[in-house]
Amino acid sequence: MTGHPRVSIVVEWENVLLSEKDRATALLRALRRQTADLAAEPGDRPAALAGQPSFELIIVYDETKFDSSTLTKLLERCMGREDDLLRRRLLATGDGGYYKVKNFGAAAATGEIIVFVDSDVIPEPGWLLQILTTLDDPAVQIVVGNSYIEPAGLVGKVFALTWFFPPRSDDSPVQNTLSFFANNLAMRKEFSLQYPFPDLGATSRGSCIVLASQLAEANIPVFYNPRARVAHPAPNGFTHICKRALTQGRDRLLRERKYGNHWSASWLASVSRLLRHWADAAWKICTGFHKAGLQPLLIPPAVAIAAFYYLLYWAGEMMTHLRIPAIRRIRV
Repeated sequence: MTGHPRVSIVVEWENVLLSEKDRATALLRALRRQTADLAAEPGDRPAALAGQPSFELIIVYDETKFDSSTLTKLLERCMGREDDLLRRRLLATGDGGYYKVKNFGAAAATGEIIVFVDSDVIPEPGWLLQILTTLDDPAVQIVVGNSYIEPAGLVGKVFALTWFFPPRSDDSPVQNTLSFFANNLAMRKEFSLQYPFPDLGATSRGSCIVLASQLAEANIPVFYNPRARVAHPAPNGFTHICKRALTQGRDRLLRERKYGNHWSASWLASVSRLLRHWADAAWKICTGFHKAGLQPLLIPPAVAIAAFYYLLYWAGEMMTHLRIPAIRRIRV
């Protein structure tokens, strides 16, 4: 391929360890299909891909957990041979954490636009087109899409209704937003280097929350395209549910200590959050069960699952208050 690709797609290859491998293969096939669709339909092509479109797929992986030859074979099986439309790069890195991996991939990208997507999400048809078309406006520096939980099975329905991801969006117009997730967004390259995901130290998640706050303080608008949708899985199995809840509570308290106030980082605030989470989860399940396809008879166990999750969330906060060493070592 001559010249630089106009779009670099950065995929962290860590979440694949937490979800079914089939999701990662579905993502790779979707990326191949959607880049090919953009090349085949000049009339629908975003301005960023005017002329001959070109893409760069960057897989950032931990070399202590994955083998490069195995990943290369997986890419060939899911995406076929490399060509001038979509070239591929494997970037090995140490265990730097979820957001450091994204920053590492962005720094190495050669595209004018960087698209961030995770290894455990499955893009809907037209996702890449919607993300890139939003950037046709030169004033748009960052665009985010809709990441929603697939309501598959009882656990999936519970998390689709009660977790922090919003429901699947409709086809509303592009609008401004004050929050976003790091698994479905695009930035211009220079902007991504100027505003990387902040390093939050011992936390596993939450950097996108802080970045959104920094952009708001700098009066930089974040654009949300509801039609750029990806499906995210619920936590995969009992162990993942427990780890996710404990780390979410820990990370919440650590963020409150760094960016909140005396009250939000206090013991009483932790108890208040537990009660609020319980009440919100019960309300969402009891009033919105039909939206997730949850049968009325399953409302009590669904409420119990949500209550258990947020009890562990609170336990993560409590362990952090008590400075129990084990809570620091949990990673998701």
